[in-house]
Amino acid sequence: MNKKAETIAVLDIGSSKVVCLIGQREPNFGVRLIGAGFGVSAGLRNGAVIDMEAAETGIRIAVEKAERAAGVTVQSVCVNVALRSLRSQHMNVQTAFASGEVADRDLKRVLNSSLAELAQPEDAILHAIPLNWSVDDEAGIRDPRGMFGQRLGVDMHFILAGVGPLRNLAHCIERCHLDISSVTVSPYAAGIGVLTDDERDLGVTVIDMGGGITTAAVFRDNTMVHVDALSVGGKNVTNDIARGLTTPAEAAERIKTIYGSALHGSDDSDVMVPCPPMGAQEELHHHPRDLLTSIIRSRIEETFELLRDRIAESGLETYSGRRIVLTGGGCQLNGVRELAEYVFNKRVRIGRPHGILGMRETMSGPDFAVATGLLKHAFMESDEAISGPPDLSGQRYRQRRYSGNTLGRSLQWLKENF
Repeated sequence: MNKKAETIAVLDIGSSKVVCLIGQREPNFGVRLIGAGFGVSAGLRNGAVIDMEAAETGIRIAVEKAERAAGVTVQSVCVNVALRSLRSQHMNVQTAFASGEVADRDLKRVLNSSLAELAQPEDAILHAIPLNWSVDDEAGIRDPRGMFGQRLGVDMHFILAGVGPLRNLAHCIERCHLDISSVTVSPYAAGIGVLTDDERDLGVTVIDMGGGITTAAVFRDNTMVHVDALSVGGKNVTNDIARGLTTPAEAAERIKTIYGSALHGSDDSDVMVPCPPMGAQEELHHHPRDLLTSIIRSRIEETFELLRDRIAESGLETYSGRRIVLTGGGCQLNGVRELAEYVFNKRVRIGRPHGILGMRETMSGPDFAVATGLLKHAFMESDEAISGPPDLSGQRYRQRRYSGNTLGRSLQWLKENF
């Protein structure tokens, strides 16, 4: 493939909007955005497809707009995944190797062994990231090739998700006559989109606050070491407002945008919020902004507390550094950053995407972090053990371990070693 002319399309399918970006590599400069398209997201709940036709319509509109802007036809896309079944699993794998010097084939054998060990039909492996290598129990090695020893080991970080929702997502994209070239979990993409090199190295937690789901990723030593997901998002806040103020959901969304805050103000009890009625015969009613703020704060504080406790349970509280970076549309609400500082007792900033040439000012907000990160990640050199679309059969990596008779396995060994 000619890297100079390489063009890649990415698709950020969120619970509120669908974003398609088309980028092209510019030698010596980086990645330039050549087309962007947006569609209203429908048919998704908690990141999962629940209405195939509605979800398909949003994807088609976003892709067609991006194609017209870029003047190209999109055939395959890199897609984000944000499901409540997202989880991390760590594994250490050790193997003996024949030669005294570690070669590429030895690394491949260890990585394949870890994939075969983990592969299960009910889970799909989305990422398989080597964290640290060891040679003869000497740990903390970044690249063991060229070193000498008899045993090679690796600490692997796997990110898994349930196969069912992924099949529905894949089928929805196929119905749009598109192929999936790769998948990236949303908090990973958000981190790539907004983090600095120092943050990724020293330790940071990215929290992506989407419309239907909130996801988090911990970065340390320039790699991702943990992910988590909660099936709570901005739409839950809107629903809480609709119930608490007895107003329609559309009105609740406007009220949240205009009057909403996660922190109480000195005049909250004096400011009255107009709330449209549920029925046509009822009259407009008013509630003090103090009540609205209490509703919003309660939901967002609970979300942050759940994430804080789950990160602590994973044993990564101190490992994750002293900084939180918020992304996603939900973090744009007044007071969210300050509330996060209070709950986590860490420094918090709002993450804004960077590193793509030609990005418009309207796309510089934290709600474009995932889309930007997808595009940057698509052009990056990857050291992951897997690439391409995920295996939704649960058989690809197991076959590497169990298929073939004795002669077949012997021939495979000879092929790898000579």
